[in-house]
Amino acid sequence: MATSLPQEGAWPAEFREHATQLGKYLKDTLLYIERAKDQPVPYDLARTMAMGALSLVNKINNIPDVSTVHDALRMARTEAKIAAESTMQALDEIKMELKQAANTSQRTLEKIRESHEKQDETKAAAKESTDIGRTVMRLVREAKDTEQHNRSGTLRTYASVAAGNGLATSMHNPLNQLKAPPSQVLREIIVNVRNPLTVASLRAMNPRSLKAHVDRAIEQSGNEHIEKIKTASTNQLKSGDLSIKTATTSDMEILRQFAEDWEHRLGIGASVRIPTYGVLVHGIRTSSMDVERFEDMRDNILQENRPFIPNAGIKYIGWLTRTFATKSASSVIIEFTKPQDANKIIDEGLIWQGEVFQCELYDRSCRLRQCFSCQRYGHIGTQCKATTRCGYCAQEHASRECCVKSDKSVPRKCANCKGQHEAWSHQCVDRKQEMAKVKAAYAARPRYHLVPQSSAAVNQANTMVGVQKEPTGRVVREGAPSLLPGRTQQDRQGRSRSPTKRGQKRVNPGSNTVPTNGVGDEITVNIGSQRPHRIITPTRRALEALDANLMRPHGTYQADSMDVDNRQ
Repeated sequence: MATSLPQEGAWPAEFREHATQLGKYLKDTLLYIERAKDQPVPYDLARTMAMGALSLVNKINNIPDVSTVHDALRMARTEAKIAAESTMQALDEIKMELKQAANTSQRTLEKIRESHEKQDETKAAAKESTDIGRTVMRLVREAKDTEQHNRSGTLRTYASVAAGNGLATSMHNPLNQLKAPPSQVLREIIVNVRNPLTVASLRAMNPRSLKAHVDRAIEQSGNEHIEKIKTASTNQLKSGDLSIKTATTSDMEILRQFAEDWEHRLGIGASVRIPTYGVLVHGIRTSSMDVERFEDMRDNILQENRPFIPNAGIKYIGWLTRTFATKSASSVIIEFTKPQDANKIIDEGLIWQGEVFQCELYDRSCRLRQCFSCQRYGHIGTQCKATTRCGYCAQEHASRECCVKSDKSVPRKCANCKGQHEAWSHQCVDRKQEMAKVKAAYAARPRYHLVPQSSAAVNQANTMVGVQKEPTGRVVREGAPSLLPGRTQQDRQGRSRSPTKRGQKRVNPGSNTVPTNGVGDEITVNIGSQRPHRIITPTRRALEALDANLMRPHGTYQADSMDVDNRQ
């Protein structure tokens, strides 16, 4: 009987099972060889044995020894220990940071609590100070009225008071509420400050520090014409701008002329305001003048009026009211860079398209101002610190956010007089009083713009329109006073050196002149007209424009203030 060969099977992957199965296979092969005796071993049998043995050897070689496993375990234990230590250290740091954060939060809460307490104390002190200031102001006014009554026997009217050119009051002195005389106006420089950070930093200074800051800026300008000039006083206005007064009018003009050398040293966004002098021209046909084409209108006006104002400059041209488009003729505001030119046009009239039109002084103080934040009169929204009031219902929210403004059935409530109407209604008692004051000031305003004597003495032949140049080649801004020489001493020999006689020659019975002892600060009206002087009274068109401007609708709030001529 023939002997069967051992069957080849699939070798297991695990080396121990592989070794067991290979051993069994070799045992069966050995029994087969013993039975076959002299027969040769088949090729397939030998090949299977060799491949099984070789596969087992490879598996055994891939098995790591004990030392390798021990080293790997030791390394893993070391790494785990290091990681645990790092984790513990990180946890300790986190605990420390949490503790510090808790301490910081506690200190912050304490500071906030202290800040609230100080804020409450400050509010109480401010309220008390305001009450005291009001009481003192009332006593001062009563004392002044009593003194004037005893001195002259007559009380001053509001028209006579409003006719004066007043200055804005200081933020630091609540008692400084009286109108400044014209001599102070002619020595004042207004510096516009448009950067909020600069406004805040200047507001933190008291008047003495503020004056020192301005003097230091002038001294560090490096300009030999102004570096030795010292200001007389410096106040910050409610708007954040600076009001600087000099000792003489000539100092004011020099500082204004070289403003570019020192204004930037006051802070970011600071610039000296160059004043303009307005003239109100009545009866201009609305179809004949397009104020949007400013340069063309300016050139035409200067060309037609060159015989009277050969070296004039114009900074602004605009209609008095917004309703000019609905009229055939209306009033125009023209602002000149020099008061002499404005006064000349007031005397001679304005020539436009071959026709002469009546002119009068335009005074910005004769305007009705209403704040659309608190709804009160006398200031605008950018200067208001009071609580916001609605113009429809008098509640503490903005008028544009009122939910009942479109509902006509809801009763209105005035935030000023508490009447049943809007805050800007013509039925308001407070508004009627303000309008009476405005009209009184309009009727009693001066006829001419004030002209400092130092400016009146300069020969107009030496001035230029637009950009001026001094002999040194320095560029001077338009509208700024020039230091160009006027008449020589020989030309002045015919003039009287007596201050009394010189004052008598300048004074005009129909003008508002205030002579002073200082030659540099004398105020005069530069008329220079060869025509008979006309007595200008408010025309019918001017009064109609004044009243019609107050009738415009208030449905939208695109600005924070309202005035008679619609100009901020």
